[in-house]
Amino acid sequence: IPFLGVGRRFESCRAHHFFMRQTIIKNIATGITKKCDVLSKNDNFLEVVLVDTTIKITLRKKSGIYVGSYKNMEFTSEG
Repeated sequence: IPFLGVGRRFESCRAHHFFMRQTIIKNIATGITKKCDVLSKNDNFLEVVLVDTTIKITLRKKSGIYVGSYKNMEFTSEG
């Protein structure tokens, strides 16, 4: 019986995606920016996950920019 790559089932949950859209979010208070994978986006909402984490942030569009918060920190993104 040939080796069937049993260990492959432990790969990252993103391993089967060929391309995931990314965006940058910025902490309003500190100016620090982080790269995020875009889970979903429409005219009103942007849902992202910080790269290499399980932190999910939902941002709402206000005046042409997406704004959201996580643990009392506010973030912005152009989407």
